[in-house]
Amino acid sequence: MDSSEICRKMEAFLASHPNAALPIVAAKLGLTREEIEQAVRESDLKSYDEFRQRCRLTQAFNQLGSEKIIPPGPWEKRSSPRRIIPGITVKYRIRGFWPFGGSFSGPCPLVDLSGGGLALLADSAPRPGKRVSLLLKSPEREQALCVEGNIVYTVATGVAGYRHRVGIQFLPFAEKRGCNSPRVLEILTQFEPK
Repeated sequence: MDSSEICRKMEAFLASHPNAALPIVAAKLGLTREEIEQAVRESDLKSYDEFRQRCRLTQAFNQLGSEKIIPPGPWEKRSSPRRIIPGITVKYRIRGFWPFGGSFSGPCPLVDLSGGGLALLADSAPRPGKRVSLLLKSPEREQALCVEGNIVYTVATGVAGYRHRVGIQFLPFAEKRGCNSPRVLEILTQFEPK
């Protein structure tokens, strides 16, 4: 069996079992771990975990839908419409006592985006009220956009194996300490559906 066929079989299996570990996939497909790791390396990825993460992101974006603008409902306090922009990933880091300590999460799929905040899918459930640093990465932009916010809610979900939907409200956009730069808001408005 060649590498591309192994990768296709793994993608098909991961579509229904998005969090399956390497030993489980190998056993279910009748392959060795070494055969899977070799196929993954030949597909220009470094590891099985990276392959699985790519499959989960693709599946999440497919489940979340295509280009849509969701107008604010009468129950929402949102001043700008939410946009679903497939393909954007978000890495987050919970801010602690030391503002630049800790590491960022792996890439999480963006659910929706507005001028006031965003929602993302994550494996862990950070507590509401925590401050977070975010890195938004679009396939069209070379550099990730850094923005600060506060976690507003965390709810259970089951989209592509991600266990939680996390809502984040951006800090104000102003030229003063403790705020996001107004330039960041300008860049955010340039994120458009494909």
